[in-house]
Amino acid sequence: MSPLQRQLMGMLRPYRDVLYASRDAANADALRDIYTLHLLDHIYQTRDRIIKNNTRLAKQQSNDELRDQGFTRPKVLVVLPTRGAVVRLVDALIRLCGCDSVQNRSRFEQEYGTMKEINTAHEATSKPADYVNYFAGNPDDHFRLGIRFTRKMMKLCSEFYSSDVIVASPLGLRTIIGARGDKKRDFDFLSSIEILIMDQADSFLMQNWDHVEHLLKHTNLIPQESRDCDFSRVKNWYLDGRARYLRQTLIFAEYLTPELNSVFNKYCSNIRGKFKLRRENEAGTINDVALPIQQIFTRIECTSVAKAADQRFEHFKEKVFPALQQSAVQQSRTMIFIPSYYDYVRIRNYLDERDINFVDICEYSEPSDISRSRTAFFHGDCDFMLYTERVHFYHRYRIRGAQHIFFYQLPEHAHFYPELLSVLSDAADGLRDLTISALYSRYDQLRLERIVGTSRALRMIQGEKPAYLFA
Repeated sequence: MSPLQRQLMGMLRPYRDVLYASRDAANADALRDIYTLHLLDHIYQTRDRIIKNNTRLAKQQSNDELRDQGFTRPKVLVVLPTRGAVVRLVDALIRLCGCDSVQNRSRFEQEYGTMKEINTAHEATSKPADYVNYFAGNPDDHFRLGIRFTRKMMKLCSEFYSSDVIVASPLGLRTIIGARGDKKRDFDFLSSIEILIMDQADSFLMQNWDHVEHLLKHTNLIPQESRDCDFSRVKNWYLDGRARYLRQTLIFAEYLTPELNSVFNKYCSNIRGKFKLRRENEAGTINDVALPIQQIFTRIECTSVAKAADQRFEHFKEKVFPALQQSAVQQSRTMIFIPSYYDYVRIRNYLDERDINFVDICEYSEPSDISRSRTAFFHGDCDFMLYTERVHFYHRYRIRGAQHIFFYQLPEHAHFYPELLSVLSDAADGLRDLTISALYSRYDQLRLERIVGTSRALRMIQGEKPAYLFA
């Protein structure tokens, strides 16, 4: 094992909760292998204990209560963002499980893809490395897969209630869990989960975070149906409704966000303890900006998290946008970058009401509308462009024609900052005509430190000056 794997195994073996917020392309395979070994070890030990107890009961060698089961068979839930990520996980399971045969492998490869397709994806595109690592293979985010293990066999695409491991996306689980009032819904298969793993958890923010919250709320609940359960062998903490206090939750993400912190504090209640690990961002991605452009970061004062969005919008209406319209330089060819879709809708409606000449590109825009908007902005037929983080995450458009970029809020993905600024290299003849400005608040500290560095972010949050200049 590598030093990283030895460190993590020391946390996983005692069944503690772990939030590891330093995942990247370099250590992704090592992390996957170590949690795959851990879940296989747990499944095999659980199965062997049940088989030995079955033998003792059959021979009537024990009169004691043998509490060795849950309400249902699935013991491990792995939540992944795409089918391509499932292919990588299944490849690791096959390599490490030691089974003689794998059933339904051809069916799995037809529905999810193969490692060959993932490996060749790096050669078929000029997109950035993080884009290729995420979208390599099948990028579909609606799936759920059952995996069953026996002594010498691994069965893919097995029925949920006869599976040991369930691999699914947040959307795939949400559609089967349903909502209150739905006639057909099922979440009993989550009642006896003992290990919950969320890999690439930061990418769930680019999908729908509500699905993650929804599946966590329905994990380790007492089932609605008995489903042939032998209650005499169900562990006591399941019967008492306290299974979530003994569930191990493992979260692997590229960076730390308030949403991940909330999940870690609210849903990780393991009595064995928990660890949170993340790297320090001393440099930040601002050092990756190649052009010598002045970049202005302006702090807005927010009284609370609940009011932060409204106060940011009021600041934009009263100070930022009037200044953009009155500026002789920034009143045209300005791209406004907006991470949140809700903020995007609010600003779009605001500009519509004032008959501002602008175009917009979001994750729900049709390809034909995107093409027309990009063409109009490039030729200067409009003054402003609204551009969301999610559409950049999924497509990585290079918005030509931009000479000014305004960050309504800093991006979650720190490397998007130098990526977006790189489009300015061919935007104008002189660098003095280009401007970069961004808004931030004290609640954006995690985003800010990934871009400017931890120590500088702390000074910018706590300092008396409202604006800071980088060049």
